[in-house]
Amino acid sequence: MLQYKGGLFIMKKRILATVLAAVMAVTSLAGCGAKRGERAGTTAGGQTVAESTTAGAAGGFNESGYPIVNEPLTLNVMLGIRNMDSMIEPNDMKVIQDLEAKTGIHIEWEMIKESDWDTKLNLRFASGEYPDIILSTSGKVDVEEYGVTQGLLLPLDDLTAQYMPVYTERIEGEDTDPTAGMAASDGKKYGIGNLVGQNINTQAHYFINQTWLDQLGLPMPTTLEELTETLRAFKSGDPNGNGEADEIPVEMDLTSNYYGVRWMLPMFGVPVDPLKWIYIDNDKKVQFAANQEGFRQCLEWLHLLYEEGLVDAEILSQDVNAVQTKLAGGNAGFFTAWRLTAKGWDDGVAKDCVLYMPAAPEGSKPCLARYLEVAKNGAYVTSTNQHLPETMRWLDALLETETMFSMYYGAEGPGWEYNKENGKIDSVVTDTSGTLDFLGSNALFFAPGSYIGEVFNMAQQRIEKTEYCQIYEEAGIIQKYSDDYLGMAPLTSEQHQNCLLIETDIDNAVKEYMARFISEGITDDSWNAFVSMFDGMKINDYLKVYQDAIDQMDIK
Repeated sequence: MLQYKGGLFIMKKRILATVLAAVMAVTSLAGCGAKRGERAGTTAGGQTVAESTTAGAAGGFNESGYPIVNEPLTLNVMLGIRNMDSMIEPNDMKVIQDLEAKTGIHIEWEMIKESDWDTKLNLRFASGEYPDIILSTSGKVDVEEYGVTQGLLLPLDDLTAQYMPVYTERIEGEDTDPTAGMAASDGKKYGIGNLVGQNINTQAHYFINQTWLDQLGLPMPTTLEELTETLRAFKSGDPNGNGEADEIPVEMDLTSNYYGVRWMLPMFGVPVDPLKWIYIDNDKKVQFAANQEGFRQCLEWLHLLYEEGLVDAEILSQDVNAVQTKLAGGNAGFFTAWRLTAKGWDDGVAKDCVLYMPAAPEGSKPCLARYLEVAKNGAYVTSTNQHLPETMRWLDALLETETMFSMYYGAEGPGWEYNKENGKIDSVVTDTSGTLDFLGSNALFFAPGSYIGEVFNMAQQRIEKTEYCQIYEEAGIIQKYSDDYLGMAPLTSEQHQNCLLIETDIDNAVKEYMARFISEGITDDSWNAFVSMFDGMKINDYLKVYQDAIDQMDIK
């Protein structure tokens, strides 16, 4: 659980320590006696990591200070880029040039868009020619397959302790280890953590157009029935005052992050995992979201909105870019989003809308998925890397405060500056919609709560987000046991691969039927056919795998 203290959300120390210790104990047991664990500790040349480290450190390597190497060294980095981002070549960025001058290490960058990530990463591994470093905060890397099983990624526990003092100090500065959940099924960590501490407890929030309510003389709706009537008034009452029936009462799409059906489900008591169609209920039981009554109620409500023209007519076909463009236009009455400000629509919906306390059907209560601020893998080192000490020191250099913030926000001056009153860093970059000359959200960024509170003044939009989270927490509508624990589940590689196959089948079926239910409606027969379809997808076996893992983790 998270507590709100002094404007910050923190996890109860004893509870998180117990959970993360249990995760590490379980994963360590899972790797006992396994041959794969032996394989995962060697480089492609058959050396142990320790042997490779000694060999790689020979010559002009400096264990401390700068440069890292006395003679020029080139490393290859495969960098994952979010689909929405456009940027100049990394080696043309001042922050990258400064880093090279400081460290003596030149980087050959291979930039891969998020949409191409899985395919190109798999091709690289299949080719036998690996980058030295994989850097990806958006694209997923299967640690169980490529680390534990195949040994193509190296375990980094000992290397980080020896060569990454900045990273290690930040971990040790927290009450509990924010990287503990990164342990694989063999108990080892194959990545460097990525964590942007924001002191939040949930992802999407609900927003309603207060200007339209005022224009029509309507109160804030508090029940689902009142909300529906309000949406009807938005459609027919010309609240934007242009004399045209062009208002969009509900702006959303079918499947995108923060704007899709998945984010409407919590209004109906279904706090579904952001990546899977499962969640953890108040009794620590793993539930399948798509056969819940709340799932059906949500789709029935969306069908009603669709029939009456109360939801964007393009809900079934438009993508995230279309939704964001319409929100920037300001002609929406109700929607879900990460926050309001600094999202590209400050002159759109942000100026008219306010946080909405979600309504629910009579007899039920909203339940939003709880978000845990724990590190996820952001950087990896491959088994063909011949310069492990240099690589680890370079990764640590990325995390030094000024370098890290320059990578993320841009150079000091245009991107960030020191606050004259308290000496902390202020973010001053205002527009990230064009071509970036820094890595932005694609940069490795490790800033746990204690550290970021010491060095950074939270931007207004992040304070805004924290305040929204506090309001929802105090209302008691945040999930008790976070679905994020599902992502920490100590599954074996085989279990993980089997679950991925089942999840793909489930996801395709759920999305197909969501579109059908919204456009055509739901009958008892169509609902029963939908629910029974999952029996052939080994859904019970799938749920049991996660249930067993959650039971072993002993979450509190």
